[in-house]
Amino acid sequence: MEDEQQRIINLRRMQRLATGLLVAAGVLFVLASIFRDVAPWVPFVRAFAEAAMVGAFADWFAVTALFRHPLGIPIPHTAIIPNRKSQIAVGFGRFIEHNFLDPDQITTRIRSQNLVKRLAKWLRSPERANQIADAVTEIIRGILNVIDDDEVSRALSRGLNQRLETIRAAPLVGRFLGILLAGDRQRDALVQLINLLAEVIATNENEIRRRIARELPPWVPRIVDRRIYERLLEGVQRLLDELRGNPDHPVYHQFAGLIDRWIVDLQFDPQMQQQIDGLKHELINHPVAQELVRMSWRDLKLTLLEQSVTSSSSLRRSIVVAVERFADVIEDNNEWYEKIENWMTAVVVALVSRYRHVIGEFVTQVVNSWDTQMTTRKIELQFGRDLQFIRINGTIVGGLVGLIIHSVSLLFT
Repeated sequence: MEDEQQRIINLRRMQRLATGLLVAAGVLFVLASIFRDVAPWVPFVRAFAEAAMVGAFADWFAVTALFRHPLGIPIPHTAIIPNRKSQIAVGFGRFIEHNFLDPDQITTRIRSQNLVKRLAKWLRSPERANQIADAVTEIIRGILNVIDDDEVSRALSRGLNQRLETIRAAPLVGRFLGILLAGDRQRDALVQLINLLAEVIATNENEIRRRIARELPPWVPRIVDRRIYERLLEGVQRLLDELRGNPDHPVYHQFAGLIDRWIVDLQFDPQMQQQIDGLKHELINHPVAQELVRMSWRDLKLTLLEQSVTSSSSLRRSIVVAVERFADVIEDNNEWYEKIENWMTAVVVALVSRYRHVIGEFVTQVVNSWDTQMTTRKIELQFGRDLQFIRINGTIVGGLVGLIIHSVSLLFT
């Protein structure tokens, strides 16, 4: 509003100046006509004033005719802006569309402004990085608060199941075992298995003895089950000691051969692969697996929510560090600099090319929606002050032309 009031004041000031020159030329013309015989130079003044009045009136008419009928008389081809508002709106919209929204000009402008360097400098500011972290964590918190946990869990389960169903489990397990048990690790694995067996036997003495006693005839003395248990434990311990002391123990070679055959069958035996795939299908569809997905999502959500509301959380720090490192990369790495600049240019050009016509039509509709008087007033306030210079220049130039014409006419009289 203050800007509009200032424009009104400036317009009125220039109108008074232009009108004042017209009045001054008229007064000068009258005085020169009365005292034309007083001195030889008075006719030159009269000719200047006469032509200045003509120029002033002509340019007043031209400027006024743009916005209204001069003196209220409906002269043809006057009040041009009110009568041609629709054409002006269309022309203005097309002018914006074809001149301001030209893709080539926008591309040149983007590249000349070094927007990527400005972006890097803007991102490197700790205040800006923290603002971005605030915005990202707020978005994360908002999304987590509105989404349905059950829907997310089901979606994760479906996605995970679909992905796992496409994986051939048996060859993957075979390759994994081949890597895991390569070299001397097969011997280590066997030792660990027998060691585990010894620990299981040692820690489950009562249960093992009860089972042995249950299989023995009733007339066998009770001490027999203890002796059998001790012999079993001693045999396992003795085998374990032998394996540790003899790298070429036959059991090791038997175990290595068994593992090698199993690895080969996992990768090439269709029956083995079908069994492993069946086991995989049972595992991924087991209720425990579904519950594991739900628990994992719930824990992840709670962690993200907690991280998003804590000002010193690792999530916020990671975002700040990522923003700062990104700024360093796009400024110091020429390849990344060009990629970001090309990406920014491509995005802007694509948007402009897609919506430039829509923007032009929007400008046309906005101008058409204005009241005719309001449109005329807006244009007059925007350009009217400069148009008054046409009146001022017309007065002065007209007077000079009149003076020249009068001087030339004297040469032929």
